[in-house]
Amino acid sequence: MKFRNTITALCLFGSLMCGAQSTGNSAQSLFPYPQAPDELTTLQERASYLVSHFWDRCNMQSAILNRDAFKGAFMDYISFLPYAQADTVHNSISRLIAAYEKAPDKLLTLAELAEDAVYNGNADYISDEIFLPFANAVVNNKKISKTNKARIAHEAKVLTQTQVGQVAPELKYTLSDGTTSTLSSTRGAHVLLFVNDPDCDECRMTRIRLSADHNINQLLDEGLLRIVSIYPDDYSADWAQSVANYNSRWIVAATPDVEDEYDLRSTPALYYLNPEGVILSKTLDPDSLLEAFHVVNSKMTH
Repeated sequence: MKFRNTITALCLFGSLMCGAQSTGNSAQSLFPYPQAPDELTTLQERASYLVSHFWDRCNMQSAILNRDAFKGAFMDYISFLPYAQADTVHNSISRLIAAYEKAPDKLLTLAELAEDAVYNGNADYISDEIFLPFANAVVNNKKISKTNKARIAHEAKVLTQTQVGQVAPELKYTLSDGTTSTLSSTRGAHVLLFVNDPDCDECRMTRIRLSADHNINQLLDEGLLRIVSIYPDDYSADWAQSVANYNSRWIVAATPDVEDEYDLRSTPALYYLNPEGVILSKTLDPDSLLEAFHVVNSKMTH
């Protein structure tokens, strides 16, 4: 799980060691939270106990009807998950989902709360691993209409197929010269897939840094790396003109289909692929990316 707020993480650490306490009064009014026994002294032991017993005294069917209050409790529950044992987390999530399997509306509400808590780009904690069980439960529930599950189904799809270790989904795109090509045509070299918009300030800064980096350019010149810059929209003459000054070593293309196949929660989106097209990493920040290519260059060229 990725933490966006260090202060929040430290506060949660303190609550685990001193006993679980709600971050909001409305959540505590729903049901009393568990207290870890004193004999459990390590952070992981206490977190695992709280996660395993968090919902024990909650009337699951009535509590979720008060969505705001239930959201407070759910956010508190989510905050303990990173510290607990993995199998405890998975078992706890499975039990929570099972409580609503026969109540499709409530199951959808639960998945939407998980979406806010650990999927959306502005969440304090981001975890695909935690979000996917909730999303897949909605996808697999036949009582929820396709219309109501469409957004979460799409999120589950793109997350599942863009996890590290998966072969990157195929893309057909139009190059800046008007010809067409595919992502699979780049096989044989490592690929940095760079999804960006010329009008995005952060995309522009990332593009400048990637374009000017000595290590990256050396890898490009030696054929060890290819950068595929994707504009997530239709090809147009105006767009082609706007990218005319992009690094000439890059493959610069446009396609609206990238949004259908790739997780684009952050802009720009960066995927690093091996020569077989397998995703090695995703959504690296530029500083980490440039440092990684410094290491890659020293190893691959020497």
